[in-house]
Amino acid sequence: MMTTIDESILNHFGDEYQGIPLTLQALGDRQWLVVLQARPAARLRLSAESDFTKQLDKMGISDETKIGDPQLDDNYVIRAESTEARELLANPQVRHALTALTPFVELELTHKEYRLIKDGVQPTPQALESLLTPFHQLVEATKGPEGSFE
Repeated sequence: MMTTIDESILNHFGDEYQGIPLTLQALGDRQWLVVLQARPAARLRLSAESDFTKQLDKMGISDETKIGDPQLDDNYVIRAESTEARELLANPQVRHALTALTPFVELELTHKEYRLIKDGVQPTPQALESLLTPFHQLVEATKGPEGSFE
């Protein structure tokens, strides 16, 4: 279900955040999809763990990437199939930004954008600013060179 975004939020942010094209979509009263359009250095996806994925972990048949950080490994299914993606996750700046965004429903770095689904965010410019600051830091720490990913 999509909900209407308050005009004050749209006026506050416009269509960019610190020079990066921005899309905000309210998925519920306090759930947001935030998209920043920039090219990441690698594709990566972190999704919240479920009871099912935790059982797969316990049985040793999960195909997710483990990075050695209990906070991320225990709470997210990490899909970092390339060496570049695993290297991004080893970067202290990236880990700091991820910690600041935690908890989230899903974070995906695609070939052309960063997509974040976050619960529990009040529909106010201040609350969204608190979310966008670490999200922007993550983008800055993981952006690929211009022209990467065809």
